[in-house]
Amino acid sequence: MFVREIELFNGIASHIIDEIAELATEETFPLGHVLFRKGDVADYLYILEEGAVNIVIQEQGHISFPVNQLGRVLGWSALVEPNRYTATAECVKDSKVIKIDGGRLMRILEKHPREGMTIMRRLAGVIATRLVKSYQEVSASQR
Repeated sequence: MFVREIELFNGIASHIIDEIAELATEETFPLGHVLFRKGDVADYLYILEEGAVNIVIQEQGHISFPVNQLGRVLGWSALVEPNRYTATAECVKDSKVIKIDGGRLMRILEKHPREGMTIMRRLAGVIATRLVKSYQEVSASQR
């Protein structure tokens, strides 16, 4: 498992990474498997280890994002209230992910507030980037 290498956790003290790694499990899913659906309770944060996943925000307008780079975060809603997935994530290749229980991860982040704040800032960057991309897709589709 490569929890130490994930950008979200880069530079975090090793004893905290060890706590996070204890929560992490590797799971493999086939092409077509849906990791989560928009509106579902967000229990898990996923990190792509192999393969590719398509994040679909709006099916009718076809707003979607391919996630195919090692270490990319999926299911960030597990760490952000109201803890409901804001999109659907479907494997577009056989894929391997690291799955982390969001509630338990939040307890670790609260126990270590300085590092927790760093991780949450990085997560906010992921969310902001996807939001900007969705605005760009909406604008492009309206032209």
